Amino acid sequence: MWKSKTPTMRNRVTSFDTTRSTATSAWTPDENPRGRLWGLFAGVLVLLSIVIVRVAYLQVHLADGYQQDFATISETVESMPSRDARIVSADGLVLAQDVGYFQVAAYYRWLESPPDPKWLRMKARERLTRGQRRDAQLVEAAELEVLAQQKRMWKELAALSGMDEKELTQRRGDIQRRVERIVELVEKRREERFEEEQSSETASSSDQSGQSAWQRGWNAFVKALTTAPDRGRLDPIVVREQQDYHTILFEIDLKRGMHIEAHPERFPGLKLVESTRRRYPHGELAAHVIGYRQPISGEALAERQARFGSADPLDYRAGDRIGKTGIERAYERQLHGLRGQRRRFLSHRGEIIRTEIERKPMVRPDVNLTLDTRLQRHAEQLLDAALNRRPAVTEEAEKDELPIPAGGAIVALDVHSGAILAAASAPRFDLDLLAQGDQEVFEAARKDQRSPFLPRVTRMTLPPGSVFKTLTAAAVLESGAIGVHQDFFCQGYLDDPEHHRCYIFRHYGVGHGHIDLQAALEQSCNVYFYSAARRSGPQPIVDWAARLGFGQPTGIDLPGERGGNVPTLKSGSGRNGRWQIADTLGLAIGQSSLTVTPLQIARLMAVVANGGYLVTPHLVSHVGAIHAAGNESETEYDWAVRNPHRVAGLSGETLEQIHAGLVRVVEESHGTGYKTVRLPGVAIAGKTGTAEVGANRADHAWFAGYAPAEQPQVAFVVVLQHAGSGGHAAGPLAREFVRKLVELDFVEGKLELASGE
Repeated sequence: MWKSKTPTMRNRVTSFDTTRSTATSAWTPDENPRGRLWGLFAGVLVLLSIVIVRVAYLQVHLADGYQQDFATISETVESMPSRDARIVSADGLVLAQDVGYFQVAAYYRWLESPPDPKWLRMKARERLTRGQRRDAQLVEAAELEVLAQQKRMWKELAALSGMDEKELTQRRGDIQRRVERIVELVEKRREERFEEEQSSETASSSDQSGQSAWQRGWNAFVKALTTAPDRGRLDPIVVREQQDYHTILFEIDLKRGMHIEAHPERFPGLKLVESTRRRYPHGELAAHVIGYRQPISGEALAERQARFGSADPLDYRAGDRIGKTGIERAYERQLHGLRGQRRRFLSHRGEIIRTEIERKPMVRPDVNLTLDTRLQRHAEQLLDAALNRRPAVTEEAEKDELPIPAGGAIVALDVHSGAILAAASAPRFDLDLLAQGDQEVFEAARKDQRSPFLPRVTRMTLPPGSVFKTLTAAAVLESGAIGVHQDFFCQGYLDDPEHHRCYIFRHYGVGHGHIDLQAALEQSCNVYFYSAARRSGPQPIVDWAARLGFGQPTGIDLPGERGGNVPTLKSGSGRNGRWQIADTLGLAIGQSSLTVTPLQIARLMAVVANGGYLVTPHLVSHVGAIHAAGNESETEYDWAVRNPHRVAGLSGETLEQIHAGLVRVVEESHGTGYKTVRLPGVAIAGKTGTAEVGANRADHAWFAGYAPAEQPQVAFVVVLQHAGSGGHAAGPLAREFVRKLVELDFVEGKLELASGE
């Protein structure tokens, strides 16, 4: 009989009859599917229980910790700008100082209008507890509060800064449009890359058409493991500018800035950026002496980094100012402030949570000058009047007209210490406008042919003319070429009526007659000094010029000082450069190739005035105590004024004779300074000088002297470029300058006796 061979179904419903015998085979998973289901269910339940327990633990025990860590996820260290030291005059006037101000920067999401919905929701949720965040109405109300706070903040900021609210809104809009443009460009570029990738994948798929099914499957498996799933679109992008601060106010004063900093709850999302600018409150006053500061160049910064590495003692960084001229440059180490350091804690979105100051900036002490601004201003006014005047008629018989000077200088110093009391140059420039970067002012000054940037006191080198006869007198007396009281007859010329003549012979056809050294100085007799120099030869004059500091810088504490030129026997003007007798004669009266600075001549006058001591001119008296990190320090900059030294070989008798001659220049009726320099009430000693230039150009006008004559206190020099006669062009300025010296008690005198002036 045929029997069915249908296979037995192993997964059929199985009876749970326990009486069934199992002895015929061992247990297998397929024999008990229900057990497998219960086992799978138990495993999933265990895993879910672990996850639930962990989530509950995080929510209950670790939520606050994670939120705190999330809020302080990053920190940055920032430098705090320091102020450079002030420059203060002897009479207490601040000539240069750093003025602090704040820039106000706003976090982008706070200035954005309308605000980003996600950011707005996040700020609203920060105001609520965890339970309140589940209430949609409370979240919506919190969002309205954030919007109201944003509106109040911008309105109050506009009122605080004095800016029109519409203008402030416009600035916000400009920033937002700029950032949105950046986002747009980034998105466009990203979409282009995405399309390129899609095209590349399509091409790659086409290339795989020839591959086996196994290879295509393997590639798909690798891609699934290593590549993010393709969502068919790009996620919104967030650029750095959307999580950064943007400057909204470029300058507000410290008082308003501190108000913002003191009320962070009223000005959320705002950051103050401290900065300073160098200000010169008095513009042109002593511009060449003070100098100016500018941002350090990349080359200079690289040079310091190569020299010091990361241990630059002055810690220069890009944007720091450095002295370029004047005191600002000479005392850079004492003026340059040292920055502080602070640490900012930022949220994950870049908003500032809190700030800690780690090191306060070092406040540099004042640099105090010997300069008196009252005297300095008067000197500058005298020069300005001379440079801006119309041609004036002299009292000479030929009625010459005095030309308008191309420039000039007045310098005065203490005859005993060398302290500079005034150092005026003209024309000048406005330091404050230059420091503010006014290009029009800079270009106008640069194109001015009168060279307003030239510090004429220390860098203008000119032939001194007859003021140099003071030195020639010392040289010929000490060499023994002439006697102190030796008589000399001046016929008006030396040998030839057409050459080597005196001024009065050129104009009146007569000489000075019988004179001695004092009279020769009084009347500025060229022929006397020609004859004396021919007897002594040039070497004594050259030697004494070196002893008295000519041909080299004086050592004043200003950069770029020039030493002028003293000709030597190897630098004559004759054929093949050989020294000629004409060179000796020209040198004797301050001509030839001799050039000097006004400061060198002032120091020469101080030598005669103080009894034969050569002083070192200086402008800084002292630097005050340093205050670092709020603690006073007794450390002071030790600028030791070099003590004057006695000029070797200069006898007291020689000085007495020269002094007497310089007094007669002003006090005697035949003196070249009698009509224009003499000031009743105070005795002035000095020497006029008219230095020939040639090339049909007007002579340089000099007057150099000291006052009071009997007890000298101040030596001074007045020089005007291409101004004509020294007595008539420079003399009146010298007289008015001495008048001011008396008024300010630098010089003793009784000006009430000068009522007839």
